[in-house]
Amino acid sequence: MPKETMMAANKICRRYVLIIATTTLLSVVTCVTGFTPLINNKIASALYNIIEAQPEDYVAPKAGGGGVAVAQESALKVIGDIKHKPGKAESFPETLLRYKDLLTVDESKIQDLLKQVGSTIICTGKGVELYKDPGETTIKEVNYAPTEAIKDSFMNAASAMESTNLIFNFLGGDDLMLGEVMEAANELVVMLDIPTNTNISFNSLSHNTIPSGTCTITVVSKAENNDVSSFSGVEKAIASGEVYARDGNWYTVDESDGSKAMA
Repeated sequence: MPKETMMAANKICRRYVLIIATTTLLSVVTCVTGFTPLINNKIASALYNIIEAQPEDYVAPKAGGGGVAVAQESALKVIGDIKHKPGKAESFPETLLRYKDLLTVDESKIQDLLKQVGSTIICTGKGVELYKDPGETTIKEVNYAPTEAIKDSFMNAASAMESTNLIFNFLGGDDLMLGEVMEAANELVVMLDIPTNTNISFNSLSHNTIPSGTCTITVVSKAENNDVSSFSGVEKAIASGEVYARDGNWYTVDESDGSKAMA
């Protein structure tokens, strides 16, 4: 099979796994002969446990289209925790939320709100998926965007040794895979040598305006007593440490806009 066809098929599989997960029809299926969605049984089981079908998730197919319009047009976010000990970390997805849109925010506003609550940005990074042609061998190599993003972020990372609460914010397109995000998050915990008493959570946010095959990470250190009760909406999201940096722009979501799609 030509390399271009293989890459296209892989993207199709990954996009449909995300949509299937959103609508509770998560299962291990094969989209194209020889291509299995990039999700293991452990992650599939975890996702199945947090997702509950919602009537509005299904949209009747239009001519030439499919019944997944809501999933494609929304910003979808998986929230989870990361448990860790020296040299090892493991991510656990807990909640799936859907937002109407991804919002652009001025950097000055983000910095001001984070300063108000005593939070700081530890590092940011961007990754691009790279497929390496196996040539005459049968071994292919793919560098996934979330992994490349955490490698990039590590190059400019401040020390996290004094952090009591950290949040890893991943942002990607429709093809962003939770399994890849979780693996990258686990690796970054070890790379940053984060103290075992630090609480770590992650956000994995996907939106169709973000180019496929790319991912960014923004790591925020939150104050020990991160009181955001006086904030609401977009300001509450920022004050809670949910910010996403990409190509000089900053993004977040409106906390009041989020709707659950899970038990």
